[in-house]
Amino acid sequence: MVMQYKRNITYTLALSVTLVASACSGGETNARSQDGGVDFVDGAMPPCDGVCVIEDGGVVIPTGDGGTTVCHFIECNGRVTACGDCSDNDGDGLVDNNDPECLGPCDNYEGEELLSGVGGETGEQCKADCYFDFGNGAGNDDCHWSRSCDPLEPKVQCTYDEGLLGKKDCPDTQSQLCDDVCVPLTPNGCDCFGCCTFPELDGMGPGGGDGYVYIGSESGCTFDTVTDPASCQACTPAGSCLNACGRCEICLGKPTIPDDCFPGTGGTGGMSGSGGSGGSDGGTRCPAGKQVCGLPGDDPCSGGSFCLTGCCTEIIVQ
Repeated sequence: MVMQYKRNITYTLALSVTLVASACSGGETNARSQDGGVDFVDGAMPPCDGVCVIEDGGVVIPTGDGGTTVCHFIECNGRVTACGDCSDNDGDGLVDNNDPECLGPCDNYEGEELLSGVGGETGEQCKADCYFDFGNGAGNDDCHWSRSCDPLEPKVQCTYDEGLLGKKDCPDTQSQLCDDVCVPLTPNGCDCFGCCTFPELDGMGPGGGDGYVYIGSESGCTFDTVTDPASCQACTPAGSCLNACGRCEICLGKPTIPDDCFPGTGGTGGMSGSGGSGGSDGGTRCPAGKQVCGLPGDDPCSGGSFCLTGCCTEIIVQ
């Protein structure tokens, strides 16, 4: 069932559950998964025993504090991924956009390493496309980059080649299609190709700026190893599609923001990067038109959207 959400944006609710006898409150229906996509079926879970399927396609899942929330299945390019299946795939007690190891709704790897599980590379080992969508290659997003564009050589096989700069594989500016498809799926603090900064890297970059690491590093980059060059290799972000980490934004490895970033506190923080226009009222956490999420008191995202580094994000389908 495909629903139009807004212009050029669609979301699909994956019908991956088989309904069985009702045992829920509030008109929900008890359900079990056909293919293992939902795994809360063996123990009691309020308000029902099993998984409660809501009329609009969501399921009620437990939260880490003993409560429940509604999760909505999301499809990326016709497939439900590990971070869109409303399941705790890595067994850490956190599900989909409540799990910081899920880098977006198209992420097909929910484990400790910050891998996308799909896409991010083309058939050639040094060429890269959007790290955060479900495509493998630039055909669906027209994002082009080569690890050989980076003098820090984040992939050891990819020697820096200055002659590539400004050409197809190292463009000065990405296409409008890349901006439309990939940038909304890129977490705050990252560029389109998986080069990301973390609070632990403040002041560790060139000239004392933010340091960046390639989260797809072959040695296994995790939140706990971002300062270890053997695990997370240094990289230079592609400035033309960098979603920088603003002071008042939730970012990778930065789940909270200063108190003065909230409305009415008189702060001066704001947004930065391609993810949205800046603000100066101290309360602008997301681009105009995007709902805030992820902090206590925030409303949950609507069906078909994913709470990506503090902002409800939809998949743009071309």
